[in-house]
Amino acid sequence: MKRKTISIFFMVSLCALSAFQRPKETRADGLKRINTAQMTKVATKNDYFRLNQATKAGPFKEKKVVLPKGTIISMSIGSGGDNASHSPNEKALSNDYDSNVGLSYALKKRVGVKYPAKGFQIWLSDFTARYPKVRRPAYTLPYGQNVLYSGGVSAFSNLSSGSYHFGHPFNSNALRITSDGYLEFYKYAGTTLAGFDGRWRYTQKPTSYVKISHTVNKGYNKYLYFQYHLKGINDVRLHHKKYRYRLTIKNRHTPFVYINDNAETYASIYSVGGHRYFTMPHAYENFGD
Repeated sequence: MKRKTISIFFMVSLCALSAFQRPKETRADGLKRINTAQMTKVATKNDYFRLNQATKAGPFKEKKVVLPKGTIISMSIGSGGDNASHSPNEKALSNDYDSNVGLSYALKKRVGVKYPAKGFQIWLSDFTARYPKVRRPAYTLPYGQNVLYSGGVSAFSNLSSGSYHFGHPFNSNALRITSDGYLEFYKYAGTTLAGFDGRWRYTQKPTSYVKISHTVNKGYNKYLYFQYHLKGINDVRLHHKKYRYRLTIKNRHTPFVYINDNAETYASIYSVGGHRYFTMPHAYENFGD
């Protein structure tokens, strides 16, 4: 009986030692379906602020423009550092146009931004009374830069795998929802509209754009109403006195992750006017060194 007990103890110890010495398991590369809870956990949320007065804004120590009262801006709160107006420890609001939801081309052009088709960096001292934080606007998507790329899952896989580097260009069109309430459509014109990690590149002015007049969120659907046809998008003409066109954006709730060399990119799949699109709520995360 004693020998049997010793033998069992030895086998258990050997198994434990083997498990301890087993090399860390590496995840297989490729496209994988994940659940909505996983996406919610990794997705990047945005904070929005309203300008309660006409505000001179722009890059630190560079030419400023005056943004009108009531403008909604997607910003992040952080230490001002070298960009703070008074002290490196002062809190500041900034819009990182690699991650925040951008302002519209129409607004930037109207207020005199020199290159309205490009990203417009803003630094503001954190004055809560002047720029109060507000709820996420109804017309926006819950996460990410609010840019939808055409092509759905296959286009996302092409972008994330880097296939476009080897003769398969990422030639998706894009639909962009801005923080100040515009829909902008971008038709692919020979230069990819997204980086390999899904970040918006600001390489051209929109092909067409409209101001959103009204939004209804119902179930998985977002209904956006506006006054003019958005060229390039399958919107619906309405016989309505107040709203002339409607676009339906449907969350398919079928998120994916693409693992490539131990780095991960994520995508939510949508239908825009009946056609498949994707957006990247959390574009890039590298779990390596």
